[in-house]
Amino acid sequence: DDGELQRMTAKRNDSRDGVGDVIQATKDIDPNFVPKSDLVPPQATPEFSKFRPQSLEDFKIVIGVERFRCPEVLFQPNMIGIDQAGLDEMAGISLRRLDRVDDPMKDDITKSILVTGGSALLPGLLPRLEVGIQQIRPYLSPLTVVRACDPILDAWRGAAIYANSPRFSLQTLSIQDYYEKGESLLRQYQIKYTI
Repeated sequence: DDGELQRMTAKRNDSRDGVGDVIQATKDIDPNFVPKSDLVPPQATPEFSKFRPQSLEDFKIVIGVERFRCPEVLFQPNMIGIDQAGLDEMAGISLRRLDRVDDPMKDDITKSILVTGGSALLPGLLPRLEVGIQQIRPYLSPLTVVRACDPILDAWRGAAIYANSPRFSLQTLSIQDYYEKGESLLRQYQIKYTI
């Protein structure tokens, strides 16, 4: 445990050799610990040629805690300095806004939250997202989070099917119209749900 190691090192601050303190504290915690300097006998540094053949080791990337910290940014963007709500909180806020509307489709929407995109392939994302949204939703409200069959391409395929449908021209507006009339233009459009 890093905290325990730091406490033990702080107790030994009377010594001048800080590295020795860390090594000794680590040995106290883990009796099997062998410092790197003890593993290899001291030798003269070998001369390497400027060009050496590449080996398998040159192409390996070792990933440690980054496997867990990088996906965590989806739920806690403040870890990287972005002042924004996380994925679960944003979905919960959107569903809470849906509760204000008296629409028979709102239960169907909460029963079929579709997660798509490359991040949907992260292990444990769906249960974590479902638990996070459920904490925001009213108690025992229906909620189902599912992953797309092909999360990487399904959003594109769905958009392509919609763009080829006859409803597309009726339910979309141009960017020029938006720039001219602004957000009030969006309120005029009443997109009907069809399932």
